[in-house]
Amino acid sequence: MNAVATSGGAGPWLVRCSPPTAGERLFCFPYAGGNPHLFREWPALLDHAFEVFALQAPGKAARILEPPCETVTALVDGLMPAIEPMLAQRPFSLYGHSNGAVIAFELACRLQQRGLPMPRHLFLTGSPAPWTRVHERDYLRMPDDEFVQVLRELQGTPEEVLADRELLKVVMPGLRADFALGGSYRFEHSVALDVATTLVHGDGDSFEVERTRAWQRHLVRPASLHRLPGGHFFIHSHMRELTALVGRTLRGEETAGAERVGCDPVAGSEDGRVDRAPEHQSEHQEGNAHV
Repeated sequence: MNAVATSGGAGPWLVRCSPPTAGERLFCFPYAGGNPHLFREWPALLDHAFEVFALQAPGKAARILEPPCETVTALVDGLMPAIEPMLAQRPFSLYGHSNGAVIAFELACRLQQRGLPMPRHLFLTGSPAPWTRVHERDYLRMPDDEFVQVLRELQGTPEEVLADRELLKVVMPGLRADFALGGSYRFEHSVALDVATTLVHGDGDSFEVERTRAWQRHLVRPASLHRLPGGHFFIHSHMRELTALVGRTLRGEETAGAERVGCDPVAGSEDGRVDRAPEHQSEHQEGNAHV
């Protein structure tokens, strides 16, 4: 199936990208400016072994006229009532790319905090750990022309959209809110996240791989780190390699070339409690726009 289906009983928040199956569910979260169509090819690439759902946030796709969420907390607050009834029905995993990785991570933290069913696996791809970001730009108040230039430099928005002023008026509020989400995120949980995690870094991305490794700071278990060719949007340019990695991981098959990220001392206590030492900050500002 190569088209996005209906919400599948999850209301407007989650769009089912595959026919109903009895298999494990994979909840996917797109990058800033992305929508459920980003994952329309995934069911076939995953051999239809998983029921794929994608986030449809306010201000996106069929919800384009709704006010967008401006913080990760607000977005997850809205998502929880839609996704919670689906969690106990069968095993599930979470996948997020760039800004979507921050959303998937916070959702998993919230599930753990509330004692709800946990994902079997968490995939965080194309995203520096948010606590390594410094000097975040004010995307909500940035002049339109400057914001359009940011979009153009990231090469994730079609040029025909950027050139259409009338269309930009419609989509700009949602895009701005999307970009502000990741930059405003703060880890506010007292316990590190205890879930099997895979990190994926694009070798051509503009932020250093060490900022991908930094996700380990708030993870209990050592994460697996994979590197793929391509820039920030390897989710498009290397979709087959990426979905093959996701499929092999979820099937429990060996994944070659993985680096096991060492246990971080912050999350190293026996009870998983987080030391409230100041967050590490990268000296590099480059890559802060990767949302």
